[in-house]
Amino acid sequence: MNALVHDGFTIIIPKPLFLLIEDVGWWQGQDGSSRQQPFRTAMPRNHCPADYEALVYLAEKLSMRIVLAMVMCEWDINDFLKDVAGATWMGKAWSNQINRGPWLEEAADCLRKNQHRLEIALHGVGHEFWQDQLMHRSEFHDRKCRMRSPEVIKAHLDAFGELLNQHKLAPFPHSFIPPALKHSFGNGTESFQAILKQYGVHFVTTRFSRARIFSPPFARHINWEENVLLLERGLSPTPWHVVGAKPAKNLDGPIIALHWANLLHENPDQNIEVVKGWVSAIHQSAQSEGTMMVPDLHSCWSQYCHQQLAQLVPKGSEVVLSRRTLPPSSYKVDKVYLRIQHPIDFKWKVEGGTIADIKEEKDGVFLYELKADNKEMYLQPAHC
Repeated sequence: MNALVHDGFTIIIPKPLFLLIEDVGWWQGQDGSSRQQPFRTAMPRNHCPADYEALVYLAEKLSMRIVLAMVMCEWDINDFLKDVAGATWMGKAWSNQINRGPWLEEAADCLRKNQHRLEIALHGVGHEFWQDQLMHRSEFHDRKCRMRSPEVIKAHLDAFGELLNQHKLAPFPHSFIPPALKHSFGNGTESFQAILKQYGVHFVTTRFSRARIFSPPFARHINWEENVLLLERGLSPTPWHVVGAKPAKNLDGPIIALHWANLLHENPDQNIEVVKGWVSAIHQSAQSEGTMMVPDLHSCWSQYCHQQLAQLVPKGSEVVLSRRTLPPSSYKVDKVYLRIQHPIDFKWKVEGGTIADIKEEKDGVFLYELKADNKEMYLQPAHC
């Protein structure tokens, strides 16, 4: 816990708790990996618009704009993916006719109307890569985390953007979650991050222990490369293929990484009952004084960088929040929450930043939302 006790005050930089859901976007649910098809979600039914409404309900109950790591090939309305090498298991014979119906527009409409609650992230076109009718893991890197050619990668990223455009779901996402956690970083201008930057992607979450690392990360769970910030995703609290999973206890941050089927029921009319269990578990896990739920992706990145890298330093009656070891300002790591215990008739004033909001969480404990302007912020006592 990043905390300071000074002059009778307790100041904590809490760790963020944020929800990311992978493998959203499939219409066929079945695991097809034994037939050289995608793993999909392992749901024993097709997906439907109610599965998207369940995500809206989840986000509303958490007051959070959750991230949906989407796979988009089964949204193709004109079969253009037949000309994208490695994008589907059918290759040149690709036909998505089975997945076309009114449900496509219903789900797209749900996503468009709820952009303030659901943020689309890049996961992949087909999640895997196909060559000579054989399925290979994964779409952008092979099993040994060797990057596929830049030409192939860009063709797949362009295809993902076109699938979004077909359903008026643009712009291109600004975050990426590697399919199958096959990824690489640390090789600068030759890196996958250098390509992502060209598409406006700023954030990557993955398992560092599963990636190919050319040079060590800046910190244990944080790295930045080519203007792209990478954060450790951590372990998922439940296996990817478990449908209607029982909520885990003591969910840890900064990322709670679930898979779509974990939150859904075999009967879509009962989806909300599954979601309610996870809502309760996430709220319960955020009760620790050293943890807090954050409202969006940007807040998660910024808060975790502060929690891991910033320093609280006493200086007379002041407290200095030193941000000198954080990523450069171009990464927009500029918002931080502090949990401060102090009397009701006491407030702080800030130099080097501004106080955007103050909420009393319980008697004598306040959550301060600060916007940083400089490398150091000075918190000064300001008695009322």
